[in-house]
Amino acid sequence: MKTHYEVLGVPMGATAEQIRKRYRELVRRYHPDVNPSPEAKERFLQIQEAYQVLSDPERRRHYDALLRLGGRPTSPTPSTPPPNEPKPRSQPNRPRQTASPDALRPETREAIMQAERAFIQGRLMDALHWARQARRLQPRHPKSHEILGDIYTRQGLYDDALNAYTYALQLDPNNPHLQQKFDRLVEHTERQRASAPAPSVRHLPVIPLPAEWKQFAGQSVGWGTVLFLLMMAWAVPGEPLRALATFGWSVNLLLYFLLSGLLVGFLMKISQWLLPLADAFPWGRSGHWVSAGAMMVGLSLVSFPLSALLYLLLTLVQGGLNASVSRVFGVVGVMTALFALLYPYDWLYTLLFGGNLVFLALLGGWKLADLMS
Repeated sequence: MKTHYEVLGVPMGATAEQIRKRYRELVRRYHPDVNPSPEAKERFLQIQEAYQVLSDPERRRHYDALLRLGGRPTSPTPSTPPPNEPKPRSQPNRPRQTASPDALRPETREAIMQAERAFIQGRLMDALHWARQARRLQPRHPKSHEILGDIYTRQGLYDDALNAYTYALQLDPNNPHLQQKFDRLVEHTERQRASAPAPSVRHLPVIPLPAEWKQFAGQSVGWGTVLFLLMMAWAVPGEPLRALATFGWSVNLLLYFLLSGLLVGFLMKISQWLLPLADAFPWGRSGHWVSAGAMMVGLSLVSFPLSALLYLLLTLVQGGLNASVSRVFGVVGVMTALFALLYPYDWLYTLLFGGNLVFLALLGGWKLADLMS
C-alpha cells in the first residue's frame, strides 16, 4: 500500500509549499469532473486523504512516526538540534538521563501505532484509548506519554498535557522535539494566565468535555436553528409584498431562505460532508467557453429545478456523480419542499423558485466555512 508521500509523489522532506503545489497539479488531473474514469475517482480520493494528513503539521508528524514504527524508510534526522534552535527550558527535579529509552515491546508498538493512526484520522477518543493501553503495557517508555500530551493539547486540556510531556521528558530528556512541544505549551499557558482577568466572583467549577462533544453540541445548535427557521415560515409567515405579488412571498420568507441556506452550507462544510468549494464544484472550463459550475449557478438564478436537471445531465454524460454537489442539491431540494409545505400563502411558486435563494445562500455559507478552515 502506498504511503501518502508516494500518493502525492513528493519526498518525505518536502516543504508545505511543495506539497500544496503538487496537490493542485494532481487535482487538476484526477478530479472526477475532469477525468471521469473509475481509476481517476479512486486516485482522487487517495490524493484528498494524503493532502489532509500532510498539510496538517501535527498530523504529518504523527504520520511520519507511524511510518517509522512500521519499519518504512525515513529521511535521517540530526541527533542534536540545529544551532539556531532555542535552548531547552530547564525542568525542575528532572534527572538528566543519558541512556536511551527502553526498547518497545511488540504489543506496545502495536498500541502506539493504533494511537498514532487514530490521532492522524482525528479520532481522539480512540487515540486516547490506545495511548493509555501503551502506557499500561510499558509505563517507562516516553512515546505513550508524548502521544497523551498531544491528545490533551488538541482537546484543550493543557494541564494534563503538561503533566504528560513532563513525564515523557523525564524518561527521554534529550529529545529536542519533545522539549519544543513542552516549551510551546508552557509559553501558551503563561500567556493565557497573563491575559486572563482576575475573577471578581467565585464561579462554579468547569467540567472539561471532549472536543467531539463540543463539536456535536455546536452542530446540534446549528441544525436546531435551521429547523427553527423552517417552523417560522409557518408560524410567522409575514404579509406578502406587493412587489412580489406573483409569488406571494413576504420579507420574512426571504430572510428564512437566506439565513437557513447560509447556515446549512456552513454546517455541512464544518461537518466534513463537503470538499472545499473550489475542489468540489466543476469550475474548470475544460476547453469550453463557460464552466459547468458557472452554468449551474447562473441557471439557479432563474430556476433551481433546471439547475438540478443540468447537473443530472452532466453526470450522465461524464459517467459519475460528485458526492459533495449531489449532497448540496439534495439538501436544497428537501429544504425547498419543506418551505413550500409550511409557508401558507403560495406553495407552488415556493416549490419552483424558493430553491434559487436557498442554493445561492448555501454556496455562500460553504465558501465562508472554507475561508475559516
